[in-house]
Amino acid sequence: MSTRCSIAYSNDFHLYEECFDKDNVYLRLDSGDWAASLNTATIDWDDGGSDRPTLHVKINVDLWRQIVEGWIASHWGQHPEYDHKMPEIRSDDLDWLERLSKKKPEGENNGES
Repeated sequence: MSTRCSIAYSNDFHLYEECFDKDNVYLRLDSGDWAASLNTATIDWDDGGSDRPTLHVKINVDLWRQIVEGWIASHWGQHPEYDHKMPEIRSDDLDWLERLSKKKPEGENNGES
């Protein structure tokens, strides 16, 4: 009998809780477009021999809440219509970059003494 209680899932991920663990949530990423870098790991659960890449993460519920609240408050969280779109560059942004590139570093005196 499984002790996992799903919170959200798709073919590419599964966010769940273990019924008797009220300190953590668990995130499994299957396939999809993700990358991970890991120095050390101990994984004590098994999903049964999948040949596609899978990542399991155990996340403290307080940290997960901070992550979710941060996402919701972010530009991305508030504007899903901008997902996967290149940012628009305005001409005044380019003018600012040009002025910045011509600005001399502090302490440089244009060769004057």
